[in-house]
Amino acid sequence: MKKIYTLIAGFILFGSIAKAQDTLLFEDFELTKFYAHLDSVIVLPTNTTDTMWYSADLDQNADASGGNRSLGWFSARPFSKVDQYQTGYTDGQGNPDTNSVIAASSWSGNGDNGTPEDNWLITTNIKLGAHDTLFWKSAPVQTPRYLDGYEVKLSTTDNNDLSFSHLLFTAAEMTGTPVDGDTVYSHYTFSPSDAFIHGKDSTYIDIASTGAKAAHAGRLRPFSVPLDDFANQNVFIGFHHNSHDDNLISLDDIMVRGTQSNPNAGIAEHKLDMNLSVFPNPANINDNAQLNFELSSEMQVTMSINDITGKLIYSESKGSLTQGRHFAMINTSALAKGFYTIALQTKNGMNTTKLIVQ
Repeated sequence: MKKIYTLIAGFILFGSIAKAQDTLLFEDFELTKFYAHLDSVIVLPTNTTDTMWYSADLDQNADASGGNRSLGWFSARPFSKVDQYQTGYTDGQGNPDTNSVIAASSWSGNGDNGTPEDNWLITTNIKLGAHDTLFWKSAPVQTPRYLDGYEVKLSTTDNNDLSFSHLLFTAAEMTGTPVDGDTVYSHYTFSPSDAFIHGKDSTYIDIASTGAKAAHAGRLRPFSVPLDDFANQNVFIGFHHNSHDDNLISLDDIMVRGTQSNPNAGIAEHKLDMNLSVFPNPANINDNAQLNFELSSEMQVTMSINDITGKLIYSESKGSLTQGRHFAMINTSALAKGFYTIALQTKNGMNTTKLIVQ
């Protein structure tokens, strides 16, 4: 995803994407200049507008891993070999271009009843539009043994940790005593019990081989949350790592992308009916892209994909879907590299967006 800035600029040539969508924030943690704008602190500021990102270690728990890990968020290599290289990119000398993430450790030795981690990664101030969506990826270093959890929160006032009163997403952590060599999820307990549990659906993990310390390695999994409830507000988004003595969690490709309304542009305005977006975009070949959309009522939905010449590549009926937010996965390994139009047909008409496969 390192070249996304160039490719997004290239969208302007295609008009409809430039008018329909706007990237308000994007960070893939590849560039050293990002870390020049990352302030690592023990006490968070209380700024209402800020151009800095913050990594805050508010708990000051000691590192018990024996590896001299940073106590806040730090640059790291992805945990899964699947994520460790930028597909299709080289370093200029023909070698695969390495990927990087930002990670935080919870290995404190304090146990489940000790002081939990209180690590915050806080974005710059973001001015939202009318229909924006937060996208990101995350992966734990292992699961289900010592699975790390975290929260995604939002503040509409300032970037102090006490101001993040809006909970957008929760990933569960493992609790209780792990069993050596046991990778069966039903044998473990997780908290909160109703939160997302990474790898429980057998996706986005590297299946472990047998052994006393067997655990599945986490792959970067994409997530998205609509931000319509905070339309036209200035916000901060905080990723709160709050596990009790587990291991490592990582984040990548944090993006806020939206649809700007224009009452004088009929086609662009019609696109708002479904709040249609695709992520990641550009998408790597031999990967997946997630199409996100919203229905105002229950209706039949058909998805189709056309190449740059207009030729129909794929069509699928999604059946009758209920009112609300939905997503569909697009297997990019079935597509050649290039530009595509993704269309959703409903009783209200057709809504389209663009996808680049690289």
